[in-house]
Amino acid sequence: MTDPTANEMREYLASIVPKHSADPFDIECAIYWFANDYHGGQASNLYSALSASDFRPGPTTNGPEPGSMEAALYAELEDHFA
Repeated sequence: MTDPTANEMREYLASIVPKHSADPFDIECAIYWFANDYHGGQASNLYSALSASDFRPGPTTNGPEPGSMEAALYAELEDHFA
């Protein structure tokens, strides 16, 4: 597995998803959950992406909403970086 930065993940998603298909919220949500699930500790790029994210999930949320654009983007991050 690689340890991408938030910008690398945004650039990757922008390269595969047409701009009108996903809004910035969906992208940030996917990056947050990917970083949450795969970071390697405080020294990792993914932990940095998680910590700097403007996305804040609700207290009962534990991942992207199934069947949503954010879930599809999360799956793309998994396929490419995990």
